[in-house]
Amino acid sequence: MVILEGYIMQGLEFLAQDYPGVVVGLDDNKRVVFVGGEKAAAVSGYLTAGEYLGVQNGRLLSNLSAFVDRVIEEDPLPAGHFESTCEEGVICWKGIFHEDSGLIILKGRMEVSAKSLVLNISDENENFLSTLLGNLPGMVYRCRNDVNWTMDFISHGCFELTGYEVDSLLDNSELSYSDIILPQYRAYVWECVQEAVHDREPFEMIYKIRTASGDEKWVWEKGVETTGDEGEGFLEGFITDVTPLMLAEQALHQSEDRYRLMAEKTGQLVYDLDIASGKLVWSGAVREITGYEESEFQSVDLQGWEDGIHLDDRNSVISELQDCLSKGRPFVSVYRFKRKDGSYLYVEDEGSFVLNASGRPVRMVGVLRDYSHKMKIQELMIQSEKMTTVASLSASMSHEINNPLGIIIQSAQNIERRISPDLLANIETAEKIGVPLESVRRYLRERKILTLVEEIKEAGGRAAKVIVNMLNFSRRSENKKDYCCVASIVDQVIELADKELCNGEGCDFRKIKFVLDIQDELPKVLCFAAELEQVLLNLINNSAQSMIDAGVSGKEPQIVIRCSSNSAYLNIEVEDNGPGMDAYARKRAFEPFFSSGGRGRSGLGLSVVYFIITRNHGGTIRIDSEPGRGTRFIIQIPRGSVPDIFSLEQV
Repeated sequence: MVILEGYIMQGLEFLAQDYPGVVVGLDDNKRVVFVGGEKAAAVSGYLTAGEYLGVQNGRLLSNLSAFVDRVIEEDPLPAGHFESTCEEGVICWKGIFHEDSGLIILKGRMEVSAKSLVLNISDENENFLSTLLGNLPGMVYRCRNDVNWTMDFISHGCFELTGYEVDSLLDNSELSYSDIILPQYRAYVWECVQEAVHDREPFEMIYKIRTASGDEKWVWEKGVETTGDEGEGFLEGFITDVTPLMLAEQALHQSEDRYRLMAEKTGQLVYDLDIASGKLVWSGAVREITGYEESEFQSVDLQGWEDGIHLDDRNSVISELQDCLSKGRPFVSVYRFKRKDGSYLYVEDEGSFVLNASGRPVRMVGVLRDYSHKMKIQELMIQSEKMTTVASLSASMSHEINNPLGIIIQSAQNIERRISPDLLANIETAEKIGVPLESVRRYLRERKILTLVEEIKEAGGRAAKVIVNMLNFSRRSENKKDYCCVASIVDQVIELADKELCNGEGCDFRKIKFVLDIQDELPKVLCFAAELEQVLLNLINNSAQSMIDAGVSGKEPQIVIRCSSNSAYLNIEVEDNGPGMDAYARKRAFEPFFSSGGRGRSGLGLSVVYFIITRNHGGTIRIDSEPGRGTRFIIQIPRGSVPDIFSLEQV
């Protein structure tokens, strides 16, 4: 037994030599056989070697005996914990019972808690402790873990925090602490505490309370579950006012939200690039520019941005960025960026660099803007310049060409008249020279000379039409605008198209189905009726010819004409389900003499349409088309003169 006791003592000394708390060894009769550890002095006056637990003359550690009984009876492994107090603070005990040796080992962790401060106030430090608790920026408490958070102790910071005196909240005398928590946060507070207690971890949370004056405050609370002398559970913690911090954070979020909203509503995609890591943060009009939701697009880094640039633009854009980065100057570039659906959008990228103390760029902040509308304006300006150039040349060219063209057509007609058997003079002249007129005509037919004369007349007629169209560029209509019924114009155009575009029964044009979608009680519009007819006829002809030439596989050929109006503008759409146009054809469609059709097309039909709408009516026309998806012409012209529209308060 002596050897065993010596071995046990060596083991206890080894266990206690580096332990920062208290280690107590008991035999199976609960006699104290060892006291050690860095904080052994804290209990040396309470635990004397050889004494039994429970007979410590009423000292505060005497009820430790009940905890040791639990260690022996419940489990040989650590079984719960027990808190006792001493002059230095609170000791949290854990017990281990060794059956082989009969040894009971108690390991105690020393800590100072609100409870120890309250329970162990001596006369000489009472003023100090009172001053300490009074100067804390909040409230120290000890409460029960019930739905009312029944308070057993509250420091004097309670009044400044809640507006209530300590006595009002102690034991729920006038109201409970739960009563001052805003109703919408009570369940949240309860769940946070219970989850932490279940996991044996401290709890921490932010919520709102209503003070005695009716004001609302944000408070931060942190606490932990503790065990009383009889094993009952309590909560101890600290609560402080964090309203200024929360208001500042809310103001920051509101500022960020306002900036994001401003960027979104103005169609700007805002980015912040960390140059070292290549990490990009995106906000604003992400979906409008890229087609992605903002959460999806956050994964796009610097490399992802480069991959999104159109291959034809990529090298020049990246080269420009590197040059700006090396010189620290602002970056501005226009390029095509790939959207989620695979299409490309022209964007204007403008960014500036944030420099560090040594003048080197560390961040880049900028915006992407939709530049496609500006590209369209540029295209329209180029188109207008082209048309203006053609218009300035048309008058002189027309006169110069008209004279020889008139001679050619007239001469061809005269040739036909001079060999006609219907004229007596022709017969007499043929007999005079001894050649029958019929023999002359037979020779001309055999040599196809008559066919050549007919082709000269036909070609001259086509050229004459081109001259007439060119003259339309150089002079405005001499007629006056009048308020016309567009629905009637549409009906007349369809009837006229049937006559002009059909060359007999069973012609392809009559296989096309016309669909009219005209707004009820469509108001009259100020226009040149004849010119608007020409516009619609040219568009119908363009659509019909494209469908007749290329066909519409698996579909019935169809042309839809839509007319609608708002307070200021008339909108006309002519849409077909034909082969559509590629980007090249769309870009050049309104250019004079451009034609994607077959032989015999002048290429002036859409040019005339463009000039009639833009110059003579002050409107706009654009094309919406993709290969294989048909073509839609969209026209918008003012319903009346601009002064009239504003005088009638229509805009």
